[in-house]
Amino acid sequence: MVYSQGWWQKWARFAGCLALATSLFHAPVQTHAQAPEGDDPATVTSLVREVTDHVTKAAYKTEPKAVIYTKALKGLVTQLGESARSQEKDLSTMIDDAAEAEFIRILQAIASTPGQRLTLRELAERALQTYCRQHDAYTRYIRSDELKLVKLMGKTTGSAVGMSVMEKEDGFYCYPLPGSPAEAAGIKAGQKLVSVDGKPVEGRSLEYLAAVIRGAPGTEVSLRVEHTFGRAQTIRVTRETLSTPSVLTEKRVSSFILRVRKFSKELLTEARSALSQLSPGGTLTVDFQGCPGGDLDVALEFAGMFMEPGEPIVTVRRRGQPDEVISANKPREFKPAGVILLQDSGTASGAELVIAALIASKTARGASQGTKSYGKGMTQNGIDLRGGGRLILTTGELIAPQGQTWDKIGLLPSLENRGRIFPKD
Repeated sequence: MVYSQGWWQKWARFAGCLALATSLFHAPVQTHAQAPEGDDPATVTSLVREVTDHVTKAAYKTEPKAVIYTKALKGLVTQLGESARSQEKDLSTMIDDAAEAEFIRILQAIASTPGQRLTLRELAERALQTYCRQHDAYTRYIRSDELKLVKLMGKTTGSAVGMSVMEKEDGFYCYPLPGSPAEAAGIKAGQKLVSVDGKPVEGRSLEYLAAVIRGAPGTEVSLRVEHTFGRAQTIRVTRETLSTPSVLTEKRVSSFILRVRKFSKELLTEARSALSQLSPGGTLTVDFQGCPGGDLDVALEFAGMFMEPGEPIVTVRRRGQPDEVISANKPREFKPAGVILLQDSGTASGAELVIAALIASKTARGASQGTKSYGKGMTQNGIDLRGGGRLILTTGELIAPQGQTWDKIGLLPSLENRGRIFPKD
C-alpha cells in the first residue's frame, strides 16, 4: 500500500522507542522483596531452587529438576570451554535434592579453578541463563547484573532510535519504524543485530539491549547489523526524544487506515478515538506491519471491538488445565464493510492473534495482505526473583479460532492464499 507524504511526515514526528518483543504476552510481573545478593552456597542454592520451582510448577512444558540441573551444567560448560570440560556430569538419574547439591558442588569446583574469574553466583546465573534458552524459544533468565542496569536506566531520562527488536532462536532482528532515526540511518527490516557499541548481543536479554540502545538525546549509538545476504555493517544512529502513540491514522474518501504500533494500555483509548472518524460502511485497513504485540488483554479487547458477542477470539492452553476459550463479550463497536489487515515478518503475537480472530469472524470479514507473519503464539509471565534476577517463563499456548497455533510457523496472508492463513486449515 502506498501512503501519502503527510502520513510519513506525521509518523516521522512521532516514531520512537525500542519495542520489546521478549515475549508474546506478559502477565503482570510478580515481585518479591529482594534480599542482598550473596555469593555463599546457601544463597546461590536458594536462587537456583527458586528458578527450578517456578519451572516445574508453572511452565507450559516442564521436566524433572535433575534434568534441569544437567542441562544447565552442560550449557555452562559449553560456554566456558575446555577449562570446565572435566566438570560436565549427567545428573538426570539422581533424585532432585541430590542433583541440586551436586550441581552446587560442581559450580564451586569450577569457581575455584585457577584463572576462573566468575564467582559462584555468576556461574550459577549463567548456568540458569543457558538452561532457559534450551527450555523453549521464549523462556529467559535475566541475570541480576543486567537487571540492575535495566532498572537504573529506567529511572533516567533518555531517548531511543525508533525500532522494534525481536528475538528468534538464532538471534535478534531489527524492525525500524517508518520515519524513525533508525530507518533514516539505514537500518532495514529483518536485519540481524550483531552488536551495540562494539559489544556482542549474543546471550543478552531484550531488556538489556533496550537499556544500552537508549541514551541522551543527540548522542550516537553504533549498531552492527548483518544483511540478509550475510555481509555485516556498522551503522551509527543518533538518538532522539520522540513520543510514541500506539496508533496513527489516515482517512481517505472510501477507506480509513489505522496503524497499530503496539498493544499498550493506551491503545484502546487512542484506537476508539481514531475509529470514531470511520465512515459507516467504509473499508478499514489495520496496518500491523512491524507490530511486536504486547498486552494480551488489550489485544483481546481490540479484536472484540469488531466482533459480535460469542464469537471466539483465541483459546489459551495451559499445562494441567482445561482449555480456556476466550470470546468477544461486548456489543460490536465498529462495523466497517470489511477489514484489511496488513502484515509482514515483523507482525507478532498480539497482532497475529487479532489477525486470526478477525479472519475467522463472520461479522468482521477480515482479510490479510502482505508476507508471512513472525510466528509467536505463547503466553509468558515475568517474575522478579527473591534471589535476584528475573525469570521470563512460558506458561501457555495460544490456539486460533481455526484450531491451530501460529507459533513458530506464522500466519499466511489470506488474500494471497485463497483465504487460508495456515498451510493446512
